[in-house]
Amino acid sequence: MDEVMGKILTIVVPTYNAEKYLRDNLESFEIPELLQDIEVLIINDGSTDHSVDIAREYEARYPDTYRVITKENGGHGSGINCGIAHARGTYFKVVDADDWVGKDAFISLVKTLKVTDADVVYSGFLWTYDHGEADKAAFQTKAEIEIPFEGVAYQKIYLFDEIADKMYMKMHSMTIKTEILRAHQIQIDEHCYYVDTEYITYPIPYVNTICFVDAFVYYYRLGREGQSVGMDKMQKNEQNYDKVLASLLHFYQQLGQEIPCTQARKQYIARIIARVIAGKFKIMLSFPPSAEKKQQMKQYDKHLKTQYRDIYDSNINKAVALLRKTQYHTYYLANMLVRRTYR
Repeated sequence: MDEVMGKILTIVVPTYNAEKYLRDNLESFEIPELLQDIEVLIINDGSTDHSVDIAREYEARYPDTYRVITKENGGHGSGINCGIAHARGTYFKVVDADDWVGKDAFISLVKTLKVTDADVVYSGFLWTYDHGEADKAAFQTKAEIEIPFEGVAYQKIYLFDEIADKMYMKMHSMTIKTEILRAHQIQIDEHCYYVDTEYITYPIPYVNTICFVDAFVYYYRLGREGQSVGMDKMQKNEQNYDKVLASLLHFYQQLGQEIPCTQARKQYIARIIARVIAGKFKIMLSFPPSAEKKQQMKQYDKHLKTQYRDIYDSNINKAVALLRKTQYHTYYLANMLVRRTYR
């Protein structure tokens, strides 16, 4: 354990009006054998409900493990930024206030952190469907990613560049050295949704090594009312999505210039941004069809192909590939299918 920082892991819980879910989150870290090894920072982002009261209960009970930091509302990204500034742990992980961790899997993760020196430790996560059941143990779960890549050797420390073309890491899977975030002044957009992708992308140029834990640590709650990943919310917040995408593209332009970056990591980042672009297309296709919307998509795609060819070529989304292959003649069909899926 790092003697200066004092804890092996900082868990940051960005919190805004999460009183309905926060206790599930905080009690999942209440594991006696781990309390001395971890700190849980509850970043109260200007909540107006009883979230801070719940957080204070845990802080009072375990003052050496739980800390409450209250700040003005600035959005999810500001919660992460605040966590980076105040973290004392050698490693850093974000767990959203409506999500939680599994006990045995989390113990496995912390054990790995105590013996590894990898820059990033990857662990699994589960989609968890909340349909209002009283006991979250009754929620249905599904692994979006069963294994990181075929033939993975768990606990082995890999050079990131050697396996970058085989894997994709979401926020729920990433535990990263705090010093990487702090030394390179990683900052996430504030007052904005959909910044998770910034958080998992901006540190990548500085990640040299990675290891994998064979455990589904993170339970990602789906189905709650008002969730930002619901299509109605994504339509409403389309400008937020575009802001994040513009930030990612600006960042990409700096790779190999102001920001040193290997070719393998740059290609990995291109694939991340291609996924975000596929999400933008999904949002555009979810609106009522129009010749104007179709033209907007074509123009954006043309710009992407001209200015960001590596990202353009990194697309793996079948709908985007079909639109391109048919020169957007299948726009109305794609629009109908997307709208039928999300209505």
